[in-house]
Amino acid sequence: MRAIIVGGGMGGLFTALALRQSGQFSEVNVYEQTPTPNTAGAGLNIPPNGARLCNWLGIDLDGGDPKGKHGAVDGGRAAILDATREIFADGKISKKPFDHETAIGDGAGFHHMHRLDLLMCLHKRVYEFAPESGVDCPIQVHMNKRLISLAQTEALATAGFADGTFAEGELLIGADGINSKVLELQWPDTPPRRWTEVTVYRGLVPRATFDTLRHADGSPLDNNPIESYSMDVRKHPHAWCMTYWVRSGELLNVWLAYHEPDSAEFPEDWGDWFPIDHGEMGEKMGKAFAGDPRRDDILALASGMVKPTKWGLYDRDAFEYWQEGRVCLLGDAAHPMLPTFGQGAAQAFEDGAALSSCFKLHGADVYSALLHYERVRHYRATRFQFGSKFLFKHLEPEDSPERRQILKALDERDYPVFNHDERAGSNDDWIYAFDAREIGDKLPPKKLGPWDFRSRSAAMTARREVMGNLWMPKVSLNGERKVRRAEVSQHNTFEDCWVIIRGKVYDISEWKYHHPGGPFVARMHAGKDATGEFGDFHSKMAERHMAHFCVGELVD
Repeated sequence: MRAIIVGGGMGGLFTALALRQSGQFSEVNVYEQTPTPNTAGAGLNIPPNGARLCNWLGIDLDGGDPKGKHGAVDGGRAAILDATREIFADGKISKKPFDHETAIGDGAGFHHMHRLDLLMCLHKRVYEFAPESGVDCPIQVHMNKRLISLAQTEALATAGFADGTFAEGELLIGADGINSKVLELQWPDTPPRRWTEVTVYRGLVPRATFDTLRHADGSPLDNNPIESYSMDVRKHPHAWCMTYWVRSGELLNVWLAYHEPDSAEFPEDWGDWFPIDHGEMGEKMGKAFAGDPRRDDILALASGMVKPTKWGLYDRDAFEYWQEGRVCLLGDAAHPMLPTFGQGAAQAFEDGAALSSCFKLHGADVYSALLHYERVRHYRATRFQFGSKFLFKHLEPEDSPERRQILKALDERDYPVFNHDERAGSNDDWIYAFDAREIGDKLPPKKLGPWDFRSRSAAMTARREVMGNLWMPKVSLNGERKVRRAEVSQHNTFEDCWVIIRGKVYDISEWKYHHPGGPFVARMHAGKDATGEFGDFHSKMAERHMAHFCVGELVD
């Protein structure tokens, strides 16, 4: 078989290597719309669940010359940090070591990298299987190929490009990001992305610069990153500062974010980052952290950023389907997520690894392979997609005591390792000890519940405790009404909130403070269809409980 991958970013290149590993393809062709690899971006994190998959494919995250030239194809040049630190406004510091071994014990580790370094080490590995190498199943990367058309028959998928050329294959994968053209062509009615009202500045500070960084009054930094090989977080209810070392400690990645209610700074069609001057950045972050003792450190770090960029954070509600016929989506094209969880790249790698295993299991049966892929990946990736929004507290009011009790019983953290709040459980194994290559030996059920990845005994214990603590309304709804979409759209506020899940309408106006998903559900989905984001999240017992809030069946 021949595979067409639209998108030559991290997810596309990784998937090319993974499909080759399946042994089911004669060639893999990657089509990237830019003339040269995109050098934009700053730091990112490859956690153990992504790093072990890179190790499997021979992708070198740790090699290369940390002082090598910009954009050199010489390996990953990762920084392997010791710990995360949360620096509080009262001067206290909480420190947690990174678990580089995880429950698997394979030492996959956390790798903090310059985005370009990761892209280059993926290119380096892909080039080893170029057509001129003479290997079976070569991988060819085609640059300057902008997709404009897509078609499929029972036997083939065809991609058409702006330069007038076409590509045919038995499989076509959209790995082309949050603004996916494959998504637009194959699923044109998908809801648009959403502006979060969060603006981000990011850039890199060279290690040598820290010799000169000072507060505005000339005093030294209170918490200088040069003194700790760690990821540091400073949080404010409406702003963030996150820093961590990349390129083996030669560069410090600085990520600054602030929420500005009702901001119209970024138009709906905006989709990239652009250069920003230090003056605007200092003004905005100074205002965001006004009166905060950590403000001077943050402004000093911002002043040292080389060529900082500005971008707006967008997300999408989850899609209910990722595959149709011989076409599927992967990575940000399938489940774009905010960067707060540090799982964006890892989830794209997990997609590619699972897809490889599905083809290894199903062979040339593309339809079964893609259906299997969607069923094993949708719940987990969507869970991260939803969880990545939780760290922006302006989107989610404070938890109710009932919700905290439920989260504790489930022993699952919906915050990543670098957030130090003990809000729910403390077990990160479901995140970092996961191996996406393990897909089972048969097609899984259509819907997966939130406890399916746990042992049966642990699942039953959690279920009993959770079900015993679920909040009940004084008067239950009977669910006998017939409801039209227009009526649902009128209940679209946080106080008066109806949502649609699997063709049924639920009134969560009171329930939102007690629901495991929290008030966040009402904040993001009032008056809307939330099936894609929540359709996989309910056990049979949970569905029986939901009946108490069911207004009725959606009839249009």
